[in-house]
Order: sequence, then C-alpha cells, then structure tokens
Amino acid sequence: MSTSARPVCRVRGFTLIELLVVIAIIAVLIALLLPAVQAAREAARRSQCTNNLKQIGLAMHNYHSTNDTFPMLMIGVAPVDTGVGHGSSVLVALLANIEQVQLANAFNFSVAAVLGADAGYTKMNSTVFLSSVGAFLCPSDTGSSTFPYGTNYGASFGPQYRVESPIKTSAGTGLGLFAAQVSYGIRDCTDGTSNTLAFGEMLIGDNTTATNNGAESYNCQPWPASASGSGSDQAMPGAIANLNKYITICNNLRKGVANQDNSVASYWAAGRVSHGPTLNELYTPNSSNQDCYNFAQNTGVKTFRGRHPGGVNTLFADGSVKFVKNSINQITWFALGSKAGGEVISADAY
Repeated sequence: MSTSARPVCRVRGFTLIELLVVIAIIAVLIALLLPAVQAAREAARRSQCTNNLKQIGLAMHNYHSTNDTFPMLMIGVAPVDTGVGHGSSVLVALLANIEQVQLANAFNFSVAAVLGADAGYTKMNSTVFLSSVGAFLCPSDTGSSTFPYGTNYGASFGPQYRVESPIKTSAGTGLGLFAAQVSYGIRDCTDGTSNTLAFGEMLIGDNTTATNNGAESYNCQPWPASASGSGSDQAMPGAIANLNKYITICNNLRKGVANQDNSVASYWAAGRVSHGPTLNELYTPNSSNQDCYNFAQNTGVKTFRGRHPGGVNTLFADGSVKFVKNSINQITWFALGSKAGGEVISADAY
C-alpha cells in the first residue's frame, strides 16, 4: 500500500523590505495629514477666539445701551488712591454683560483697587482679579498656563504712547475709543464705528527672564521727546519721527535682559497699560519691533499680537470682528486706531 505525501502549507511572512515599504508609506501619509490636522485645530482655535471677541462686542453695546457710553479704559480709585492705573480695567466694567454677574457682584466698585494700590484696598477685590475667565483667553496662546488670571484681549487707546484724554491732562490726546478715567460713546466715533478699533488680540507673558515668547516688554524706557510723552509729541502720525527713534532704543534692548518685563497682560482686571487689557496702534500687528514702556501704569508700546498665522483678530466699535493682516499699511493702522481723525480709509485697505 502506497501513501502519498501531504503537501506542506508554508505561511509566508513579510520580508524586511516589505515592512520598510509599509512603514515608509505610513510615514508619508502622516506627513501629509499632520499639517491638515494642525490647520483644522488652529481653525477651531481661531473660531473660538473670534467668538470671544464677539461676546466682548455684545457686552460693549449692552453697556452702551444702558449708559449711553462705552466704559472707561481704567477706573480711578480716588479718593482712597490717586495713583493712575491702580484701579480696575474696562473688562471689569463689562463683567455683568458677559455672563459673569457673580464676579461683577463680588467686585467692590466703590474701592476699585486692583494692582499697584495700597494692599489694604487691593485685598478687597483679590478674589475677583485672581479669577480666570475663559472668555478673556485665546486657546492659541499658552500664556494662561503661567497667568491664569491674564487676558488675550485688550481695549484700544489709539495710536499714541499714553492712555490719558486731554479732558484729564494736557499731556493726553485721547485718540482711541478708550481712555483712562474718561468714557467715549458712539457719538464720539466721527470716523464711523466700522472704521474704529475697539479690542484686539494680545499675548500673555511667560514670567521667565531671558526667554522670548513674543510678549516681552522693557520697562523704564523714556519716550524720546518728553519721557512719558506729552500731547502731540506722542501721538501718530505726527510724532512718527519720535516713534522711529523709540523703535531703535527698544530693539537694542534685546541684546540683554536688563529691565525685561515678562508679566505683560497678566491681569485682566488691572487698569494699567503694561499688565492689563490695553493696546495701542504704534506698531502694526505682530510687529518684529520690541515693546517698551516708561511707566507701567499709563505709557508704552502695547502691540496687537496673536498666535494665528498672518495677523490678528480685531473687534471694531460697531461690534464686527475682522482678521487684520500683519502686512497692513502703518498709516492705515494709525487711522483705524483713531475714532475722530477724519481719515479716509478704503474698504480694501485691510
């Protein structure tokens, strides 16, 4: 009796070359898909940022409907404290209109001390100004991990170096929609609310000296003409020669770390230029030039800056939110910053 040999079933595995080809294909797919995923995530973050500004815009107009004016950039603490910039910010005034009624009720507006005032007065409001508010933070910036009570949105005080209005001091010019201890309304926007900047993006400092996350500022740097600036010598576009001198001074400071301030925009409730929600239009958005200030309370270059590629989200006085490119013309940017400059701005200029 003969027996036939059974065929042997051999299981063929992948060769090393085949595995390497598969890995290479997967790597190529990941390389192609990763930018798309990152772009989708950034689009979502930018959408959230736009939403935050729209909420602030609604709060502004609700406030205006009630008071016939927009809130002050910073509230004074007098008579208990006469220091400029020791009071609360514009965002504190908007709390009740941005679904933060509990924080608004907890804030003592009769003694509106926040940062820089006497510790006894400041303590009264510490629970509020040390609270984090999600609507004041942009998800694209990681600064809130260092300063959770900071803000990525600042109010515009115009193309000028200091925050005061001439109503308060002859040194002030009051070009922007907001000013220290003075309120302006829609009636004051003779350039048109759709041509007047109200709020925009800003970066929060990283609280670390000798690093550069884009939010650094250098303190105690006097304005070329008159230390803290005065009247027309610190207002654009007329004082552009002084601004160009200041740019050189500030950019040179990058060579060292002396007087480097890494706590920019660290308190949403603070009514001071350096550490609170304030912005001006001396530099165009995301400028490569260095920010500086003379006094943290009421002077400085506070530039619109964000983490979105190509520009920044901005809120206009009419409540609209627009993305302004970094490449915007400087003179056009000055014009958008002023509320009553009489400039003619083309619709396609930004």
